[in-house]
Amino acid sequence: MRKAFGLMIILLLFGSVSTIWCVRMIYAGNDQVQFTETVLAGDPAAAEGLSIQAHATYNNQLFWDSNTVFNGNKPLTTQTEYHFFNTEQTEKFEDSYNGVELYSDIGLSGSYSMDMLNQIEPVGIDRAYQELYNNVQPGQELEKTITVADYYDYYPLSGIISLPGIRADFGIWMSYDSTYDQSILNKFEEFFQIPVLPTEQITISLGKDSNGATHSRSSNEEGEQFYFHTQGVVTPTTCYFFFNNRTNAGNITDTSLIPGGYGIYAMDYTPSTVKLLANGGTQILENGSVQLDSLRMAFPIDPAEEVLQLCKWSDEQTLLLYTKYKNDYFLTIIAIDSMQQVQRLKLHTKTDPETYGFAVLENPDFVVVVINQTVSVLLPNGDGTFRIDMQTQNTLSKLYVPWRVDGKAMAYKDGKLSFATEDYDESTGMRNAVSYNIVILDESGMQLYAKYQSSLQNITQDYNSNEIVRLLYNHPLEVTWQ
Repeated sequence: MRKAFGLMIILLLFGSVSTIWCVRMIYAGNDQVQFTETVLAGDPAAAEGLSIQAHATYNNQLFWDSNTVFNGNKPLTTQTEYHFFNTEQTEKFEDSYNGVELYSDIGLSGSYSMDMLNQIEPVGIDRAYQELYNNVQPGQELEKTITVADYYDYYPLSGIISLPGIRADFGIWMSYDSTYDQSILNKFEEFFQIPVLPTEQITISLGKDSNGATHSRSSNEEGEQFYFHTQGVVTPTTCYFFFNNRTNAGNITDTSLIPGGYGIYAMDYTPSTVKLLANGGTQILENGSVQLDSLRMAFPIDPAEEVLQLCKWSDEQTLLLYTKYKNDYFLTIIAIDSMQQVQRLKLHTKTDPETYGFAVLENPDFVVVVINQTVSVLLPNGDGTFRIDMQTQNTLSKLYVPWRVDGKAMAYKDGKLSFATEDYDESTGMRNAVSYNIVILDESGMQLYAKYQSSLQNITQDYNSNEIVRLLYNHPLEVTWQ
């Protein structure tokens, strides 16, 4: 029996090795990748001096790092470094932390047990569910629409704290595990007292099966609602964040009870002390901690001004605050050490009635801001301020607007912005093997829009499998101007 088992293991190993050997042989002749250009609009001469690095893999064992140089109207030139590994390699991803994430906690679906519903003094929405529980019979389900202000004075919160070496979950998953700290939730609910809208309603339901077990759900009604939602950035010792103070009807919520009023809030923390291990992992030597008493309003914002996004500039010393007031869009530069305004730069004035969207795309050397159909490139002046160095008209086709682009997949030089995006099959949403699109813009608009298909072709059409040739997930494309 042992011999048979051992033989089976050998055969499996041999099959695995032989499969990857066959794949290696199939792709060995393609160690030098070529790209075929299809110009969809514009002039290829606009790309002269552009270089794109495409990083592709098969099963994280075969790798192609291809650098394509664009020579205007001349043929492309591509050089490829090809590597093979006997074992799968792990893609390295940079750690990212969201800092403080807070959400309003009204109407979350849950499973209410008899113990929870038999509390002596239930509070909030638990009281509404208990009222249903007391009236529903086994095998039945009841529902009712409630006015939230009848059960809460202020919006209850839930959230997650995500910082280097620190993670605390208070109520997001409706479970209170070892990471749950009631003092964190108490502090945030005490600090952020937002009065509930007097007319906000939700519909809740609760049912019992034949054994008396319960299930519950809730749904928001039509009408004005408020969703407490935060977004922020993390520095080595402090996280900064804001929340959207608008209802779904665009009205401003009451933030007068928050200490310091509305603005950018800050909370200090002590990161964990970690040791790097020989195998690439880490060992926590000392746990980090959040300093709840440091929670404060750090930079005031007029509640009438709508906050769109908060970013940290690559110098690690500057916050970039994007806001909208009536029809005007602004960038406010804030020095982190003093939390004082350095500059307020007007980015755009909305003239058309329709709004398509807003996006900020960051490269270590410049910022791209997309507002409706306008693309602007911002450059640092070297003194803590920024300038608009290039801006298109607000007539740019949405086909050429860069809504989601990795920072390394953008380049800017002499008034020309170029970016690359991975190509997908529009009908299936699947990757088109190793291929990408490029767009080049200047202040007059689109200069080039083209597709580039590599000579690497998949031997399988199962795009749900890892065994396809694909671009790396982490920074698959890099764009530079020569």
